[in-house]
Amino acid sequence: MKWGGVQYDAIVIGGGHNGLVAAARLASGGARVLLAEAGQRVGGAAVTSEITPGYSASAVAHLLEGFPRRIERKLKLHKHGLRYAARDVATVALDRDGHHILLPRTRKEFAGFRDLLPKDADVYREYVARRRALAEFVAPLLGERPPALNDPDALKRFLRRSVWRAALKGGSTMQSLLRVLPEAIGDRLDAEFESPLLKGALAFDATLGGAEGPYAPGTSFRAILREAMRMQGQGAMLPVGGMGAFSDALAASVAAAGGDVRVNARVMRILVEEGKAVGVELSGGIEVRAARVLSAIAPRTTMLDLVGARHVETDDLRELRHLVPRGTTAKINLALDRLPEFSGLAPELHGARLLIAPSLADLDEAANAARSAALPFEPVMEILLPSVTDPLLAPEGQHVMSIIVHHVPHAMAGGWDAHREALVQRVVRMLGNYAPGIEDMMIAGEILTPPDIEEKYGLAGGDWHQGDIRLDRLFAFRPAPAYGRCETPLPGLWLCGAGSHPGGGITGLPGWLAADAVLSDGGSA
Repeated sequence: MKWGGVQYDAIVIGGGHNGLVAAARLASGGARVLLAEAGQRVGGAAVTSEITPGYSASAVAHLLEGFPRRIERKLKLHKHGLRYAARDVATVALDRDGHHILLPRTRKEFAGFRDLLPKDADVYREYVARRRALAEFVAPLLGERPPALNDPDALKRFLRRSVWRAALKGGSTMQSLLRVLPEAIGDRLDAEFESPLLKGALAFDATLGGAEGPYAPGTSFRAILREAMRMQGQGAMLPVGGMGAFSDALAASVAAAGGDVRVNARVMRILVEEGKAVGVELSGGIEVRAARVLSAIAPRTTMLDLVGARHVETDDLRELRHLVPRGTTAKINLALDRLPEFSGLAPELHGARLLIAPSLADLDEAANAARSAALPFEPVMEILLPSVTDPLLAPEGQHVMSIIVHHVPHAMAGGWDAHREALVQRVVRMLGNYAPGIEDMMIAGEILTPPDIEEKYGLAGGDWHQGDIRLDRLFAFRPAPAYGRCETPLPGLWLCGAGSHPGGGITGLPGWLAADAVLSDGGSA
């Protein structure tokens, strides 16, 4: 009903970037919105944190890759302070001997790529063209709500549009996509390329954030899905001030449209009366009512903990109980007293996205170790030096390094405290193979294991994707068939987080699509 004299039309639970996008979209559409965030600040995993005084880095997510330009414009994020330190960030696969591979974006870069890998160059161009063609077919599906599975007419319209899209892209598009669906990315890359380093880099992108290794079925489709997500955005971008500046711009957009953003406002339960969601109860027993409630937190937590199992159908209950996110990615942020020198890396590429994934075998070994609840002996990782393009993140002449470590187990025997130092040592030792002496540059550091990411930033299970990204958990089946169109079977309750369609990544699309659906359903004032 009212809180502080305000009558709300909608309440958004969770102030991660999807919750912020949903609140901003609702507010800009005329709805009176309350966003309730349990923590001390908004942003979720898209925040900037201080490693040590004077040194800051994006705490968890560190690149803005798939955020649509249309959403940025609609929410006027430039007006609210969003700037970019770097656009279309390059990707470089690091080689121990200094023969690094720059994944080409231009004709000039492709010429250098051909000189380095003459046997793989033309195959790579064909591979990228094929991947993009298939991604162009998938991409529109990510930007719209899936059809209701129990609505034959909606399904027919959806399939008709899909067939037309496939026909316009050539008769073989659908057949190619169907062949790719069960395929392992490792098998595909082994069949097409010779360079182990190139294969490692391409497979890294297809498996990042998931538990699967490169030879797991379905990972070829993951490469297409990631490309389709990238197509939603404007290339890999680095916001000035880190990812926290992006979240701050979203919060400012909510406020400018009249929305109410509250931090330290933990939702204890979703109020249900006469079979409908009618508001929330906050810590302290405060009840706030609204005709519509949107949850940007994990679907399992939303339905089982906040709504309560007694309000969930038996079949749905069974599905939801299996949705237990388990992250397999760690984050390490380092403060450095100078710029590390990567042997053989051109100076202009020190601001690139740097991958350490020497081969498919290395990726496979790391995935196998994580599945056995063990640390990878030679970690595979994605590295950024954001202070190269955004010098205010560190004192003059000094730098910060942001490292995503792939294939790190969620749980370790004896608990993580006994293994943190071992993980850091292995990461630093691996880095030293490419940037000699880096251990002597380190001033301070922060390590975030999957449980740390959950505890500090509210990401259930520390899982970047907030649920499986297998084909049977995507589109209308995400997170489960009864929940695949943003709304839940409980009238008045909607899902708007990464656990719902179209999934994880910093795209804002789950929040945007859910808010659009609410507004279409009469959610504005």
